[in-house]
Amino acid sequence: MSRMNEMGPLSPSDRTISTLTIAGLNMTNSTPDHDLSNSCLGSRRAFFARMLATGAAVAAGPVALDRSVHAARPGQQDAILRPNLDRDLFRVRMEMDVKGNVNLTKDPLLAQTADKPTKQQLPITAKVALDFEERYLRPEQVDRESQIIAVERHYHTAEGVSRLSRLDQRTELRGGLGTIVARRDQLPEAIYATDDYLTHDELDLLRTPLASVVVDRLVPTQTLRLNEKVELDKDVLASAFNLSGVAQSDVEISLVSNDSKNAKLQFQGKIDGFANGVPTQLRVLGKLTYQHSERAVTWAAVAIHETREIGMAEPGFDVTATIRMIRKPLPSVQVLSKNAVAVDFDAPPPADRLLMAIDCEKIGVSALLDRRWKIMQDGAGQAVLRMIENEQSIAQCNLRSLPKYPAGNQLSLEAFEADVQRTLGKQFGQLVRSEEQLSDSGLRVLHVNATGEVQGIPIQWIVMHFSDETGRRIQATLTMDSESVNKLDGSDVQLAASLQWDRPGALDSEEATEKLGREGTETASSGKQQLRLSPAASSGPGNNGPEHIISASDLPSSKR
Repeated sequence: MSRMNEMGPLSPSDRTISTLTIAGLNMTNSTPDHDLSNSCLGSRRAFFARMLATGAAVAAGPVALDRSVHAARPGQQDAILRPNLDRDLFRVRMEMDVKGNVNLTKDPLLAQTADKPTKQQLPITAKVALDFEERYLRPEQVDRESQIIAVERHYHTAEGVSRLSRLDQRTELRGGLGTIVARRDQLPEAIYATDDYLTHDELDLLRTPLASVVVDRLVPTQTLRLNEKVELDKDVLASAFNLSGVAQSDVEISLVSNDSKNAKLQFQGKIDGFANGVPTQLRVLGKLTYQHSERAVTWAAVAIHETREIGMAEPGFDVTATIRMIRKPLPSVQVLSKNAVAVDFDAPPPADRLLMAIDCEKIGVSALLDRRWKIMQDGAGQAVLRMIENEQSIAQCNLRSLPKYPAGNQLSLEAFEADVQRTLGKQFGQLVRSEEQLSDSGLRVLHVNATGEVQGIPIQWIVMHFSDETGRRIQATLTMDSESVNKLDGSDVQLAASLQWDRPGALDSEEATEKLGREGTETASSGKQQLRLSPAASSGPGNNGPEHIISASDLPSSKR
């Protein structure tokens, strides 16, 4: 925190862009302000996306920049601005504020289905503060004018607070994560930590609506005349505003003033793009200060009004964000290691670092999973996750807590196989795999794969029963159509190996399990349509009556 003072205090112009307005937009929004801590500041996507499901993507594009030095004269009307591309080390501070509304379905499991789910709109406010040292990473002997395809960062501060309706959430980047790396050669941008696994909250906190690594590339390289407008490249805009791509744009930038110290620029316009396959519309207005002595953009203030449709894993947005950024070129590293982190530019980001820490708080379990998995529901007794890629649902995972067995009692693999067949009923085809194993956390795992049909569609179920010596139990069922099995990429193996109890006693609630069982039929997802697994009933020793089965994950819980 002491290093934050090296950049000096924020000037009044740094602290506010209240003078920025976009024609036809009310930048203050009608949503009432909430008492949010001034030490925690916000992102347009990070918190409201995470509170309902996840994040934004980045597309990078090269822009040719001349590296010759610009010599400015006092009172000069024209300018040739040439950012210094030999600089790879910066200190960056960003403050972000968001106000607006989040649009979502009352039942996220029915998003974008023929059932036309009921929608609702909730007000949101968010604030985020980021302060970091970043170093650009390039392949050896690469042209310095090529795009930056990797960045390593050390965060001095990364914290935020948000309020969605009446729900407050605070997020702060944990210590001990090591260096944070952002790979920009793939879409969306891949962010990971070198020493630990990021959570969805942390990942969303680090995804910013304006990319610091791209702001210099917003500056045109041709001779600029005062107030002359220049159209900005679509690829640069996609990269700058963290979009997967831009279909149409009328954003233009112009030179507002130029003196011996600074050139000031302003850009404005509309962007029609997409983020993770979801159509997104932006209206942007921004101001940049280019410092001649540093040959870099050292200050930026941007107002963004964003509307986005409801996606499979993310809510829709209608929000206004204001972003303030200070950049300072550094002569040498302050906290980052003297030697840059090793990156294999000829290979994709390391798959083992891209796992995400998933925490299902209500049932008290956590696991490391592919980032395509999103928590759709986390309720008493059951959590529902979906694997979603490019707005297509690949698989669904139901995690359900089961009544506790007496200590030392275990469900046999044979009894578990019989339960799976009985539960699936007429949908069952055949068992294709059945095994017992011990997980990395010491849990006993029964693992059964079954095939069958639902509404004429070939389906595969992967059903796992987790238990320990104390009698705690949880059941996981992965459901997918036969064409999506290969896209699972070993998620069942990863879940079996990494799932662990988070809180003692979190899985002991028979009351929560029985309450969940009375709620009726659960939906499951194939890659093409919603599937409904018919309720079934079974009885067993110790049960007063048939247990309600609401999905393939709800297998009989009686002792065998």
